[in-house]
Amino acid sequence: MIRDMSKQRIRKFIESARKNLSLIEIAPEPAVEEVLKEVHTEEYVKSLKEVSKIPYIGFLDSGDTVHYPGIYEDVLLVVGSSLTAIARSKYIDQIYVPLGGFHHALPGRAMGFCPVNDVAIAVKRLIRSGEKVAIVDVDAHHGNGLQEILYRDPVLKINIFAYNGVFFPGTGKIEERGEGEGANLNYNIGLPLGSGDDVFEESLSFLDVVKDFSPSYVVVVAGVDGMRNDNLASLSLTPHSFYMLGKKIEKMQRELSFKVIGYGGGGYGECSHLGMLAFLAGLSRLSLTSVGIDNVKTITDSSTLIEARKRMDKLRRS
Repeated sequence: MIRDMSKQRIRKFIESARKNLSLIEIAPEPAVEEVLKEVHTEEYVKSLKEVSKIPYIGFLDSGDTVHYPGIYEDVLLVVGSSLTAIARSKYIDQIYVPLGGFHHALPGRAMGFCPVNDVAIAVKRLIRSGEKVAIVDVDAHHGNGLQEILYRDPVLKINIFAYNGVFFPGTGKIEERGEGEGANLNYNIGLPLGSGDDVFEESLSFLDVVKDFSPSYVVVVAGVDGMRNDNLASLSLTPHSFYMLGKKIEKMQRELSFKVIGYGGGGYGECSHLGMLAFLAGLSRLSLTSVGIDNVKTITDSSTLIEARKRMDKLRRS
């Protein structure tokens, strides 16, 4: 079950992080119901409360997102983690939420293992308080919920994911550039399925638009389900890609002095926790080997590489 895989990944990550990183662990406070309604409909929040009381496991959607006894309380704690991160970010420049980054959930329904959209709630809170926010959403799957909820908001959204028009959730066209105050602030970098570390590194060049945007916060959904050994295989990434992502964010942070709130996102393979650890190593200016990870790199076949570059060139011209 996906829930059990996620728990296993988080346990492995915590064990590795405590051993290899210098960190401060912060216990989150649960959110209250009204916070959920800042993004989600009252009807959907009510349904979450109701299914949480049912004494068996079922599905919130067409068969991806489970509900179970007590899910509502867990959801409040997940969202509370974002609120705790925002509060502590006044004093800490980099904060990471391992169990979070539910970027598929829509205002009125669950989707793709995501019962709520904790990231959208956090970003809405930040922009209401006057912060300028950029989102870097890296995952095997397009963050459709985040895009839909924030499409017209003045938030820079950079999404790097696997795309062929059919692979879940099937969204994320290059032409979707935002509307209203969000016009030209939405970047969908859909990588061909099977893309490796070399293609991913090239896609990170799009993060340079963050410099022109000059945000006060960068929210990073660093989902590791694009790892080559992931059970939902789509990309062929190693920890090297997530390390390079962390390094890129850290370098820009030194230049622009923004706050970073990161999320663990998706990841369902035996070694998913290593991608999480690699991201934090890059963010902390450590080497991969210093945290016990081999710095190997996958190379993409020529036809896939050519297609990836065509897509990135098209986006740059849009």
